[in-house]
Amino acid sequence: MKNNTKNKMTINLTPENPLSPIGFGLLVELESDVITKCTPQLGFNHKSLEKATQNRLFSQYIPMSEKIDYLSGFFCAQAYLSALEQLSDVELPKKAQYIRVLTMELNRISSHLRWLAAYLAGFGVLAPANLAYKLRGKILNIFENITGGRMSHNYYVFGGVRSDISKENLIEISNFKSDFNKELNTLENLISKNPVIIDSSMDIGVLSTQYALEYSITGVNLRASGLNLDFRKEKPYLVYNELKFHTPTAFEGDSYSRYLLRMEEMKISADLVKQCADWLLANQGEIFNLNINPLDVKPKAGRAVSYTESARGLIMCHLVTDGSEKPKRLKWRTPSFYAIQALEKLAPGHVLEDLTTVINSLDIIISEADR
Repeated sequence: MKNNTKNKMTINLTPENPLSPIGFGLLVELESDVITKCTPQLGFNHKSLEKATQNRLFSQYIPMSEKIDYLSGFFCAQAYLSALEQLSDVELPKKAQYIRVLTMELNRISSHLRWLAAYLAGFGVLAPANLAYKLRGKILNIFENITGGRMSHNYYVFGGVRSDISKENLIEISNFKSDFNKELNTLENLISKNPVIIDSSMDIGVLSTQYALEYSITGVNLRASGLNLDFRKEKPYLVYNELKFHTPTAFEGDSYSRYLLRMEEMKISADLVKQCADWLLANQGEIFNLNINPLDVKPKAGRAVSYTESARGLIMCHLVTDGSEKPKRLKWRTPSFYAIQALEKLAPGHVLEDLTTVINSLDIIISEADR
């Protein structure tokens, strides 16, 4: 910490500081207790997950892609495989597409619940945070029944998914919506009108539509700023164009709006999960995998870009191949990288104690920002 004048100082919030999420730092300039400048600092958590592709077979990188965002691994695996399947002219079986959408929407809910618990803990509202963790645990149990893993799955494969979902599990998933909505409504009743939450998040961290576009913000953070852009509808992939859903929008652009939209998104995702489970129950005999030998994956030379709407926003995977059994180049576009940069606009004007609220409201995962 460096004193500049009597009322001005510069604070370096390193990743170990309680005010800064683990993995990145902030250089904050204060005048009294009001933030005048905020500069994010990345580079503490770099894992070379893009360079690593060049030393591995295409199939060997699939489980690594899930580490881009450890809370939403299905989305990253889908983004990578979508680009690879484009270059290989592979059309997924319809059943595999429905299974991927089902698991991704469950993953969206579990990610939002993990965000909600951390967001509430930042206010010291621990009872609802524990309920959010408990509800998330039920989704992780479903993942464990389907894939054998609770957070790391390696379930998607080139040309489909690794295994089918049993009828018993599908019935459980189909019934998930009604129980989930009841418990989520209980959570909302505890949170949405809580004066601590309202006073600490309303009109805090306001992100205008203009600045959201300038910083390439996507997902809930963009839709909370008034622009209804969802790549499940803008550039439909898998079977999203066959499913009925809407994308909610808010116009205030503050931390409270981002909270409200994530709560609404969880209900929409639960409905999508039910639609997929009902279709899968009615089409039990369909194939779920093209049974392509992973050692035979050798796409044509070229490049492909995939678009996937993850829990945090748009994930793009830019894959370049040269006709060999290994990628020539791979580049990820992940939403948290841009959300972190937006802090230089969102933080100034707020007191230091509001900084945690602003950061938490953006739902930043450092592993996909500093990869």
